[in-house]
Amino acid sequence: MAAAHVQSSGRQSISTGPSTVASPSMAAAQAGRLKDAQLVVAVHDDAADFFRSDVKLVDVASGAIVGQLGGQSSAHTSAAAGLICLVPTGTSGSAVRVFNPATGGVTDIPAGPTAARCGLNPQFSYVFAQVPTTKEYKVLRIVTSKDYNDNPRQQSCDILTLGGLGQSWRPAPSPLVLLSTTIPRHRAVTAGFAHFLTTTRTIGYDGIASFDLEKEEWRLSLLQGPLPSESRNCCHSSLSLVELNSRLVFVHHNYLSYCIDMWVLADLGKSTWFKIQSLHLGSILRGWEEPDKGQPVPLIPMTRPLKEIFAQPLMMLDDGRIAFWVAFPNSLLRLYDPKTCKCEDVVDMGKACGMVGLYKGSQVGLA
Repeated sequence: MAAAHVQSSGRQSISTGPSTVASPSMAAAQAGRLKDAQLVVAVHDDAADFFRSDVKLVDVASGAIVGQLGGQSSAHTSAAAGLICLVPTGTSGSAVRVFNPATGGVTDIPAGPTAARCGLNPQFSYVFAQVPTTKEYKVLRIVTSKDYNDNPRQQSCDILTLGGLGQSWRPAPSPLVLLSTTIPRHRAVTAGFAHFLTTTRTIGYDGIASFDLEKEEWRLSLLQGPLPSESRNCCHSSLSLVELNSRLVFVHHNYLSYCIDMWVLADLGKSTWFKIQSLHLGSILRGWEEPDKGQPVPLIPMTRPLKEIFAQPLMMLDDGRIAFWVAFPNSLLRLYDPKTCKCEDVVDMGKACGMVGLYKGSQVGLA
């Protein structure tokens, strides 16, 4: 994968189709057995160089590394519909690199300075997605300015359409409320909407702001979370939004009740959710035996270094098993079987590795 590079400037169309640029390391992956493989895009930091990382494609069912793009200088990495987007370190978002795993091609897209008002101590957050109706790829950038105490003060947005005329950042509407942008699992993209947990609540529930990627505007009303804020028995960091088989899922790690609860969004306009799972922590995370009833249980298990503390659901396989990404203390890809209530570790990615996207092999040309 790492050998092929296609440099470009100015106008450049982004294509996931066949290309004359071939990737030797992907040759073995061009097999029918991977046509419908479900893949995780993982980023592993370089132990010798903090500012560089390797991008890997991992087969969920087997744990095999089916492709790798090494030595990337990237502060932000995300994946969508067969392409991987990398924003190089130190550019404040002024450039975007797009990698096509099917061809091994890499396209560097220069772009002008941010159109958003950066303000004091700006922090940049990115969402990369494909618009289902138009098939366009877009990058949404959220710029958070902070006060002298490092507290978020205001947010503004830019958007970039890959392959669009001029390919430069242009202003987008600012969110109506402050978004939670420092924790990646507080956002997810489904059905052409980028959803974000907010720092505010709506009528006693957690608020979720939704950006329409096709219309390039925010929904005027917040999506109401499924769980009353006073009933969730945890802090904001124990919540997450995930895209699970093309649906938006709200996940709550309830450490007091020793369970992981999941709701799927049934109706965006009506904020209707259905609970789909309530899994015992001990069936997903190692070290969570039944609690000692005589001992208090903390809201956040940060004082328990030997316990795994978080598992993000990724997808449901055809056989009913659920794939999870366990983030701490090591990054693990784990399969949970609801029939047996048991887990199987597929691959251990070690420390300093994060999951940034997922898709099927057919989306990246592994046919």
